[in-house]
Amino acid sequence: MVIGVLVLAVTTVLTGSQPGRAATESAAAETVSRVPGQPDVTLTLIPFDTGTTGGPGTVQVTLEPGRVGRNVVEAVIFAADGSLVAIPELRLTFTQSARGVGPLDARLADQRGYWGSDTLDLPLAGTWTIRATVRVSDIDQVTVSKNVKVNP
Repeated sequence: MVIGVLVLAVTTVLTGSQPGRAATESAAAETVSRVPGQPDVTLTLIPFDTGTTGGPGTVQVTLEPGRVGRNVVEAVIFAADGSLVAIPELRLTFTQSARGVGPLDARLADQRGYWGSDTLDLPLAGTWTIRATVRVSDIDQVTVSKNVKVNP
């Protein structure tokens, strides 16, 4: 049921997004937002570029409830044109450098269309760094990061 609600929330967000270059620029500038109508869902967009043909894209990370304790993490990969992309591997880690915590591995599993886990336990509130390692082929991968706020 939670996955269904999250898919519906992600679909709602995507239908209101801007096309083309404007979407890419917005994604690069955006750090974290709350999903409308879902106060306990944090959406983070992390742009990446592997430097290969078809290499630019965005990792969309949904963190629910985005608070201290156990969280459900889902990640979807989008190409530069906004289409979904299947990749062979995605790894997310969470680090809070100010307090020396992490990296905590989200232990994502490929769910055939998105990557997910319900075992991420964030012990402290504050600003966490999400580090995403995106492998798009046998030899091409990139690691990018973005900050996310975790509430108490």
